[in-house]
Amino acid sequence: MRLNIWASLLGTALLFAAAPAEAAWHAYFVKDGVGFSFFAPGEMKAEKVTYTSATAGQRNAVVFASAEDNVEYKITVVDFAGRSGDESALIKEATAASQDRTKVLMDQDARVESSYGRKLTVDLPNNAGRSMSAIFFKDNHLIQLQAIVRPGGDMLSSDMGRFVDSLAFYETRSDEGAIELKLPN
Repeated sequence: MRLNIWASLLGTALLFAAAPAEAAWHAYFVKDGVGFSFFAPGEMKAEKVTYTSATAGQRNAVVFASAEDNVEYKITVVDFAGRSGDESALIKEATAASQDRTKVLMDQDARVESSYGRKLTVDLPNNAGRSMSAIFFKDNHLIQLQAIVRPGGDMLSSDMGRFVDSLAFYETRSDEGAIELKLPN
């Protein structure tokens, strides 16, 4: 009888040891330039990049990124100071770039609080994975959240939607204990 109990406990321990570890999700917020918050797994790293827009030329941008379980999580923040009148055109341009050479599975209007944007899901070319994005314009900044499941990952992962749908613009929605991310100078 004791052998059965020990065997059962050992089997349960092995089952939990073999199960993949769930990534810890954290609340993040950005105050600089535009205030927004979101949830993502792992540690977000920042990188300065140049964003090229057919409408507004080259612009300074920052990409915050992390990766977990074959999924890349990215937020691109592009400074379009002085171009707030081009909001719709810039959202359309970013949406078109996200759809280039892809198989569009979903493309629809989206809202976060009072801000308009687009939400889309595409299969990437050459079986490179699936991408879910949300693209918004707020306070002279284009903000694009993108979760990309790479081959071998779970193409139906709810984590993509969890990430993309976590965007909030009002500070009152940022969680206590949220980690502040700074836009690099």
